[in-house]
Amino acid sequence: MSGVHLADILNESLADYMQTHSLSYQQKRVCEHLMACRTGKLGYQRWACDTCEQIQEIGCSCRDRHCPRCQGLATKVWAEKQQGNLLPCNYFHVVFTLPHELNGLARYRSADVYNSLFRAAWETLSAFAQRKQHGQLGMTAVLHTWGQTLVQHIHLHCLIPAGSLKGEKWQGISKGYLYPVKALSAVFRGKMLSALNEKGLAYSQLGIPKIWCVYSKACLKYSEQLIKYLARYTRKGMLHESRLVNNSNKAVLFTYRDSSNENKQRLMKLSHAVFIQRYLLHVLPSGFMRIRHYGFLANACRVKKLVIIRNQCSSEARRLPTEGSEALCTSPPSWPCKCCQTGRVYLMSVLLVERCKGREDNWREGETERTR
Repeated sequence: MSGVHLADILNESLADYMQTHSLSYQQKRVCEHLMACRTGKLGYQRWACDTCEQIQEIGCSCRDRHCPRCQGLATKVWAEKQQGNLLPCNYFHVVFTLPHELNGLARYRSADVYNSLFRAAWETLSAFAQRKQHGQLGMTAVLHTWGQTLVQHIHLHCLIPAGSLKGEKWQGISKGYLYPVKALSAVFRGKMLSALNEKGLAYSQLGIPKIWCVYSKACLKYSEQLIKYLARYTRKGMLHESRLVNNSNKAVLFTYRDSSNENKQRLMKLSHAVFIQRYLLHVLPSGFMRIRHYGFLANACRVKKLVIIRNQCSSEARRLPTEGSEALCTSPPSWPCKCCQTGRVYLMSVLLVERCKGREDNWREGETERTR
């Protein structure tokens, strides 16, 4: 670890950046959260060892989904919850990419563009499933808006079980691919342009892109590693702080994978202004859901339909997805004590710092006790 944090860059250069660039309310709010994270401005957590009773006070996390320092526990909990939703079959990984010519639309109507992308992807897959008489597919879709160098690269990662539910009958898909990607690209183009047109987005002024890309990876084997794979694509942010190498002279140096050269690791140096501008491109609208489930994996029917599917699988296959997940989700967070090296450190209480109603400049402190 280099010890460089995103908050260091924002504290050093955000004020200068705002002199020449306008920020949306949501972007300002995210920056405030990131700069206050673990500094004590949000309060303190009091942790104690259950053996030597050593006390530690740690600044509270902002828990913002854009914060690279706050997604570790959320990733673990989410992955454990999703383990019970995995099916004992292969999975297809399909990626729908928005042409870069339409990136400008997302800068002023981001929610409409992202919602249209989700809708177009699912309608495309549903149209192929209906044509092939496959029944109902299931899909978990995750929105990414960035590339390795933080440039705008809007795409949708879709994880699809290799099977479909026709009525109450589960039928597996044994092929190594779901549908031909060239045919998917053609249908996706029409669905996406239709969805944008319904939103009143004037894509015609930008010109209709000629290249529409749908990429399908090889079928993923069902295994415990699929949980980690799924979590990596759903909960991680646009830049893990381990990639930050150096921060000096109003410039930041970070690593990235060069996809044009066998994914070799490279270094990129950007000024603080360019780095902040690229980072803020990926701040999502307030309340926007970047992880969505469709078909027989939709929230409204998932529990019922997963039971139907698993009842048609072997007993061993039904047991694997949920084994041990409940215990891991409910266990309280803790870590080994560095002082006595025998006990474990648990959260004891939280010292909150809250704004008084009607007075933004005044603060009051209150302590909220939490049991182990």
